[in-house]
Amino acid sequence: MGGNPSEEVPGIDLIRRIDALEVGERSLALWGLGQVGVAIKGPTGVVYVDPYLTDSDGEGGSLPRTFPAPLPPQEVTNASAVLLTHDHIDHTDPETVLPIAEASPRALFVAPFTSRETLAGAGLDENRIAVPEVGEPLEVAGARVTAVPSAHTELEKDPERGYPYLGYVLEWNGVTVYHAGDTVVYDGLIETLSAWRIDVALVPINGRDFFRTARGIIGNTDMREVAELTETLDFGLIVPTHYDLISGNTVDPGHFVSHLYDLNPMRPHKLLRPGELLYFAKETG
Repeated sequence: MGGNPSEEVPGIDLIRRIDALEVGERSLALWGLGQVGVAIKGPTGVVYVDPYLTDSDGEGGSLPRTFPAPLPPQEVTNASAVLLTHDHIDHTDPETVLPIAEASPRALFVAPFTSRETLAGAGLDENRIAVPEVGEPLEVAGARVTAVPSAHTELEKDPERGYPYLGYVLEWNGVTVYHAGDTVVYDGLIETLSAWRIDVALVPINGRDFFRTARGIIGNTDMREVAELTETLDFGLIVPTHYDLISGNTVDPGHFVSHLYDLNPMRPHKLLRPGELLYFAKETG
C-alpha cells in the first residue's frame, strides 16, 4: 500500500520539520519532547536535552505515560549532541539513547558520571561520552555549554566524581538558554545563574510532597518557586517542564501561569506541547 511516509513512520515528519527549518541570526528553535525533553536547533546543529522517547522503566516494565512519544528514537538522525542531566530513566534512558547513537553516529553525549556509567554499561562507546566539569564551558555543536549543579532534591556531590545532577546553560547564536533538568532552588543557585542574562529558561514545576516522596517520586521546584525564580533572575522567557508525562506526577500548568501572572502580567512564558515549535528570536538593542 502507498501513503504518506510521515503517516507510516511516527516522528519522521517532526525530524523533517526540524531539518527544514533555517535558524536566523540571534535565534534558536526549540521543539518540545514532553517531560523535560527538548530539541534545540541553532545554525550549526541540533542538540537534544533529556530525550525520553520510550515507555521503559529500565526494569522490563513501563512508565504510565499520559501521551505517546512524539517520535521514536531511531528516527533521530540529526542529533549533533545529546545533553543528559541525571541518571533517572525519564532523563537517561538507554533504550532512547542507544538508538539515537546509532541513527546519529557523530553525536556527542554530555552527561554526569552516573549517566555515563549507565550508558557505558548498556553498550554506548565511552569515547562518545563527555562528563563536563561544572563551571567549565565546552563547545558542543558550535554552542558554548556550561554545566551547573542541580539539586534533586538535595545538593549532592561525590568528592571524586562530581555532581550527579546537572543543569546546562547553552550560549548559542546570541541566545542563552538555561535547562535545569530536575532541581530545587538551593543556596547558591541564584548566584550561579546570575552570571548569565538568560533568555529562555526551562525549569520543572511538578513540586514535591510527603505522599509522592513516600512513593519514591523525587521532587522538584513547584510552580510558585519557579515563578519567583523567574522574576528574581529576570528570565526573558520561562518554559515550565516536568508536569505532563508520568501519571501520578503531573500538575496543572495553568496554575503556574496564574501565579506568574499575579507576580508579573508582562512576563513572557510558553507551555510547550510535545512536537510543538518555539522559535525564539532575540530582540536587538
